[in-house]
Amino acid sequence: MKVDTTSQTGWRVDLKGMPLLRGGIPLRPRFLNELDGFSTMGAILFYMEGLKESHENNADTRKELQGPERIAYSVTPQSITLLVDINEQILIHHSAEVDYIDPKHPTIMIFPAEPLKHKTHYAVAVISAKDQFGHNLPRTKGMLKMMKETNSKTRTRLVQKVIPAIQRAAPWFSFTKEPESLQLLFDFVTVSEESQLGPVRAARDIALEHVEKWNWHEHVRIVSVVDNDCYGDYPPPIGRIVHLSLDVPSFLDHESRYSFLDLNKIQRKKYVTTSQAKAIVYIPCSLKKETLEESSGNKLRSILEYGHGLMGSREELFSDFLQKLGDRNGYIMMAMDWRGMSLFDLPVVIRTLVGSPDLSQAMRDNLIQGFANKLCLQHFSQNGMLDLEEFKFNNKLIPTLTGHPPSSVFYGISQGGILGAGYISLAGKLIDRAILGAPGTPFALVLSRSTSFSDYDKLLLMNFYNNRHVRIMLSLIQMAWDSTEASGLQAKPVSESFPPLLLQAGLGDPEVPSIAAEYLARAMGASALPGNPREIFGVPIEPAATNETWLGPRVTISELLYEKEYSNLPIDNESTDFDSNNVHWCVRVDDVMIKQIEEFINNERIIDPCTNDQCHRISSAC
Repeated sequence: MKVDTTSQTGWRVDLKGMPLLRGGIPLRPRFLNELDGFSTMGAILFYMEGLKESHENNADTRKELQGPERIAYSVTPQSITLLVDINEQILIHHSAEVDYIDPKHPTIMIFPAEPLKHKTHYAVAVISAKDQFGHNLPRTKGMLKMMKETNSKTRTRLVQKVIPAIQRAAPWFSFTKEPESLQLLFDFVTVSEESQLGPVRAARDIALEHVEKWNWHEHVRIVSVVDNDCYGDYPPPIGRIVHLSLDVPSFLDHESRYSFLDLNKIQRKKYVTTSQAKAIVYIPCSLKKETLEESSGNKLRSILEYGHGLMGSREELFSDFLQKLGDRNGYIMMAMDWRGMSLFDLPVVIRTLVGSPDLSQAMRDNLIQGFANKLCLQHFSQNGMLDLEEFKFNNKLIPTLTGHPPSSVFYGISQGGILGAGYISLAGKLIDRAILGAPGTPFALVLSRSTSFSDYDKLLLMNFYNNRHVRIMLSLIQMAWDSTEASGLQAKPVSESFPPLLLQAGLGDPEVPSIAAEYLARAMGASALPGNPREIFGVPIEPAATNETWLGPRVTISELLYEKEYSNLPIDNESTDFDSNNVHWCVRVDDVMIKQIEEFINNERIIDPCTNDQCHRISSAC
């Protein structure tokens, strides 16, 4: 970092000495150097020769790396790594583990247990680490050089401010008595709220300000309508499918998926241009029947927006379990692509991975546009959609359950759960309730521990010399993803509210690891229920709904434990064959989880799905 008195933090990211791409091409992530601090939840990386071997040989179990399963010990003398808030002089809970995506070129990854605070001074120290034979590891070359530079500003800051703060936070450490025990030390400042979140919040505010004045009938085009026969021996769950195109305010410099945010548009506000975004909406047969009064059906309870999985599309809305969910309960279902991370963005993603890492900015900027698009869809669904002829039957409006407007619900799974946490953090009162299935944060952690990573890694290794360089790149890209994830939008101080939230995860999931769901649960301030199959560090236990005055926790995490798959998952970040593991899918179709979702949407109540069996499943044979 370099000093910058014009920024909110007084600093500016100054990335230099980055890994060379193949062919000796320099990596220059210029847009990251515009930020005034580092990620609030990205991996903090370092390495000291001998730490991997020490970890593998359990050289000193009294003092070691405290991984994701031992976060509670990361603020005790048992931890060789310390993450310190220098401003408040306190230790921060974290995980520290060997990164095995490249065993020949390992790194140590530190993840804070929940997002770090914005605009805050932190430090990382390694204290009394041993080699595989139980001897103290020597100081790193960088540490030795820094301690010899008696006139450097960095050394002065570390010695006069950082080390005293560490000693107060960790009283078992004394630099005066045992200076050699401090083997590695570096500090950093986290990005300010404005630098990290300013663009995405501005895009949201301007988009909603524009559409608030619109007559949506003038800004929507019906692409096609498909009517299904809801009668017969095997009627389909869907009565009508409406494909439509919405006008949306555009914040990009052009319409290509390779485009970037046009900051002039954001600054001009009222002079933004308009583009189009496509969506699918379907009306279940139960609502069609009720409207036509031809047989018993359901009145409209909710309009549910679905968020699709990794590099998927809005077509996922036609999954059988979603069709049945909508028909059984009287939900209109709708979906829009996650612009920036959808099937149609794959060419940009591939080009980014293979040869143009700077295009990660285009991925982030298109995600911001995608968030604005989806917020416009939400606004349209609440302000004119049901009045369109395509949403009537025989000129009759679809009747609502209470005579009042239906509730607005978001349900995202996998990538839809990861990005969905960021989306609902921006949506405010537009969304009444949200469900995130198989969710997690931060994305860089999720991706590298996922079975899906191997294909992306092959592309990355066409660009980088080894996976240590890949890890560095993923950690840098996290600085961009933070603005669309809970890793950034839930970093303290949190100045905006989000709707009541239900998280559902599977222990044994090889696609979105349970530790990423834990991080998200802590970030969102979740509670677990008494029947949950395990305790989660930093997540309190609260009772489920009991009566009309206690509807359950405002934010809840429920987990299913798949015994076979969970026992076979590696503790360390290393690849394993998961061909027969279906946990990622099974969670969403499990009866008790579906019942919990329905009770949450229909009655605003959180019930405990684990009351009868503590949510234990022998295997993922669903």
